[in-house]
Amino acid sequence: MKTVSRIEKPLEIEKPEVRKPLDLSYENIKLNVIANLFRLLVDIYGAPKAKAALSKVEGEEIVVAFPALKGAIVIRPHGGRIFAEVGDSDTAVARINFKVKAEKSFDAVEDIVKSSQRWGIFKVLFKYVLLGKMGLHGSLGALITTFKSLMIGDHEMYKKIKAKVLESN
Repeated sequence: MKTVSRIEKPLEIEKPEVRKPLDLSYENIKLNVIANLFRLLVDIYGAPKAKAALSKVEGEEIVVAFPALKGAIVIRPHGGRIFAEVGDSDTAVARINFKVKAEKSFDAVEDIVKSSQRWGIFKVLFKYVLLGKMGLHGSLGALITTFKSLMIGDHEMYKKIKAKVLESN
């Protein structure tokens, strides 16, 4: 039996990866919540036609910017789903700039989400774009396809809510 008294090679210790500190600011948390909302809306409540239409813009990046929140959300459609993360992109094919106050950002997103897929585009056009509350830049087809996938106003859930509201009045 042979014993080794010395080490041939010095041990290489891997240094831990240096991570950026988490940004727990109010604006960043709000952007993360909106990004997760976009992802969940399409995954859970998305209409099959809208999910199928996302294949037209698969692999492209759409940026939804909130200057009042000092940040943006990058949306990447893939396989009938939306992957959304906080950040900015230089290779985006389209950009949406919400020019609303920070406290009104959720209201604007909610208004778009509760719109129907048929007439919701016109509502967004008249209520936000023409009044200067939203700026659209880049591929209009990619923007419309992405907006339609986020608009779930035709879902059964909203029909039940409207019926309960009418019954209570």
